[in-house]
Amino acid sequence: MTSKAISIYANQFDLSGVLHLPERVHHRKVPLIVLLHGFVGSKVGEHRLFVKAARYFTEKGYAVFRFDFSGCGESSGDYADVTVTKQLNEVQAVLNYVSMLPEVDANNIILIGHSLGGAVASLTAAKDRRIHKLILWSPVGRPYEDITGILGESAMKTVATNGVVDYHGFYVSQAFLTDLKNHHPLEAICSYQGAALIVHAQEDEAVPKEHAARYSESLQQRSIPERVSTHYIEGADHTFSSYTFENVLFTESAEWLESCNEYPEEIA
Repeated sequence: MTSKAISIYANQFDLSGVLHLPERVHHRKVPLIVLLHGFVGSKVGEHRLFVKAARYFTEKGYAVFRFDFSGCGESSGDYADVTVTKQLNEVQAVLNYVSMLPEVDANNIILIGHSLGGAVASLTAAKDRRIHKLILWSPVGRPYEDITGILGESAMKTVATNGVVDYHGFYVSQAFLTDLKNHHPLEAICSYQGAALIVHAQEDEAVPKEHAARYSESLQQRSIPERVSTHYIEGADHTFSSYTFENVLFTESAEWLESCNEYPEEIA
């Protein structure tokens, strides 16, 4: 496996990313996984979740790209200026870049989003036909309700008064919260035409596990039949914070991807 740092310009910011490539990739094009982190997250992830995920999937033969949204991790910008609308534009810039990489099979791009990144992944997949497979890890389903629930009542009062609140060292703005009301991933995902897997933590303390069933129900309503699977990880918390939970999360995702390869479906 090899990895290299990559910077992508988007929204007048430099997005910090890392591309992981499997061995001997120069002899063939490989499928690419793009990892989307969540609310006030980064491309490293809590307990290095995304670093571990990238290495795991690279060992399975996938290229993996993980990056920081603007205002997060090592990317430029400040979280006070973040909105989901801007993050959706940044995903487009990332996809434009990685789909042109010579090592990447542009016809086999997979999005994996965790938490709010799951909502961003769903909204992206609903509009971007380059996404052929979608995996959601404990995804936010109702952005405004879910994020304000995470922030709590006291923080919401502070935002209403000051226009911003300091949440664990990140300024979360009223503009960020207002913008959340414009995005409805549970409805939008009906427009996605590919296969999807939803994996939710059974003991999720941050995002309702019922969203997994809601996403599945929305996907099942589509006129074009596609593979949709749902899995709950028993005992797991929102960030899957143990080696046991991580192992189940990665294994379930990889096995599902393999099953999609065994029974390929055309994207209309």
